[in-house]
Amino acid sequence: MIQGILLAAGQGQRFDPSGEKDKLLQLRADSGKPVLWHSGSAMSKVLPDTLAVVQGHQPGRVHCLFDAGCEVLISPEAQQGMGSALAAAVKHCLEKKPGITGFVISLGDMPWLPVEAIALVHAELSKVSAQELHAVAPYFQGKRGHPVGLTRTWAGSLLALQGDIGAKNLLRAANMLPIEWPTADVLQDVDVPEDLNYSSRRD
Repeated sequence: MIQGILLAAGQGQRFDPSGEKDKLLQLRADSGKPVLWHSGSAMSKVLPDTLAVVQGHQPGRVHCLFDAGCEVLISPEAQQGMGSALAAAVKHCLEKKPGITGFVISLGDMPWLPVEAIALVHAELSKVSAQELHAVAPYFQGKRGHPVGLTRTWAGSLLALQGDIGAKNLLRAANMLPIEWPTADVLQDVDVPEDLNYSSRRD
């Protein structure tokens, strides 16, 4: 069993330093739907039990995620940063589903992430042993994108994450299985308002 995890607890201060606009609830210019809805919907189409982690004061995100088909974990620890949010999600998943063999992890601010890329990461992760230190990720022009698949063996390291340090450092030690992807959709996130106008260029 492979578990989907969507990190959706960040504040997005670069998007709006005043904190008045939640970047994950802004509408993608080409669809009129929220950034977070797209990110959550893509994950839940491949992994229907995807768990999204948010902070406790984000009801708009919770509603959006439910609408996208995700389960939601409201975690006080998530306010400490991405690493703490990921650790909380992994802990929750392992307690509920001890038979998990791996994790497919994505970010809430990546609304152009193709369902096909998620499905391919899931498929490749399913082929490797849960006891190996394997990771799977799509790459575009040499840059690693999302989602990232990690085998169950990484669970201890994921549970130890704290603060705003995510899994990036762990991936340096991983036996990475790269998937070449033809477009930048696996890299594109929403960091500033102009990013909402990104145009996906898929073949």
